Amino acid sequence: MRHSVFSSDLDPNGPTPLYLQVGHHISGLIGKDSRFMERLPSEAELCQMYGVSRITVRQALSYLAERDIVVRQHGRGTFVGALHRPGRQQTIHSFFEILAGKGLSPEMTLLDYRMRPPPEEVAEALSLTGDALFIRRGYRSEEGPLGVTEVFYPGQLAELVTPELAACTTSASILQDVLKLHISHADISIGLSRASQDVAEWLKVDTGAPLMRIKRVTTCIGQGVCEYSRLLVTEGTADFRINADGEMLTESMT
Repeated sequence: MRHSVFSSDLDPNGPTPLYLQVGHHISGLIGKDSRFMERLPSEAELCQMYGVSRITVRQALSYLAERDIVVRQHGRGTFVGALHRPGRQQTIHSFFEILAGKGLSPEMTLLDYRMRPPPEEVAEALSLTGDALFIRRGYRSEEGPLGVTEVFYPGQLAELVTPELAACTTSASILQDVLKLHISHADISIGLSRASQDVAEWLKVDTGAPLMRIKRVTTCIGQGVCEYSRLLVTEGTADFRINADGEMLTESMT
């Protein structure tokens, strides 16, 4: 077909059924290709893109829907699913902004800046096979340390984020104000971590002490996942909640 832009990515004679190949390919495009953001192309458009029958496309979409990767709405089309993520927001805010909004006067210090192999979870989120740019920043006020952020950037952005920029600009501002990227969405989750030695020294806690971890995976239009960040704070420093729209809010600061 004339518009079969993805047909070369399929192997009709391979051991994997064609509908699974199409489903896996679509899953890999979600959040990375501007045509596969909040809403997927129509079945007819997918048939043209992949050069396959409508039955194959429907089987592929059913496979994705069974795994909550997409949601099919009768008469409306196919939409990107929640992907089991506990929070999703359309804009992102820096920890610095959150602190300033609470009436504090935070100071930001660049603690680490280097290329390094990312943890497996980060590599998977950023679709990386090589090193990522790693940035660690510490935040404090007159009362003492407030938190630490750890940010990973994929290789295509690493050259654009210099040490000088990382030292004086928050990650949210780098993405939106400096690099002029447009945020598609950010997925937020909250959990617990153990303080590494470097983080513990900044926060003045014991190595291995429990910390609240707020993870953010940011997707940019046309770029895919463009940032993986973690905010680490001690218990009692801040109370967070995620509202019904996926927005991360602070309840209080101590």
